[in-house]
Amino acid sequence: MSDDLLDLLEIEAERRLELHVNSPGRRPLSEDYELVGLVGEAEFATTYDLPLNLRRLPGGDRGVDFVVPLAFSVDVKCFRKAINLIQEQDKVVADIYVLSEYSDIDRHARLLGWEYGSILARAPVKDFGYGIITHYIHRDYLRPMDDLGSRMMRLVIR
Repeated sequence: MSDDLLDLLEIEAERRLELHVNSPGRRPLSEDYELVGLVGEAEFATTYDLPLNLRRLPGGDRGVDFVVPLAFSVDVKCFRKAINLIQEQDKVVADIYVLSEYSDIDRHARLLGWEYGSILARAPVKDFGYGIITHYIHRDYLRPMDDLGSRMMRLVIR
């Protein structure tokens, strides 16, 4: 990821922070919450040659970051300590969830694995200390990114 793109993402993160500052659904769970999420989305977009959606929406993206060639929706979850793929209980709406891990050292994200939303919706639930009950799957049990990539590439070739 280029430094220019990272600079653009930092600006966009600040703009989103300003837009969502009083939004009832906004819950920043970590420092630079908006930036960390955008870097994860940018890594996914770069890896799979998809356009990065930088539209600012007052209510957020409603849990969908990408719609890929087969018309399935993808939500990328990016965290500094990406131990589990998590999604709030009763809010699993995307077809596919991707876990990525953000590094403060190089300001990049690494795509770790993915799972179908239907599987995540049936995963165990837990409160990880923020008062939010979330479904979770440990990163060791996620499907490999190569599997998702090969499925997407087959779609493009046909």
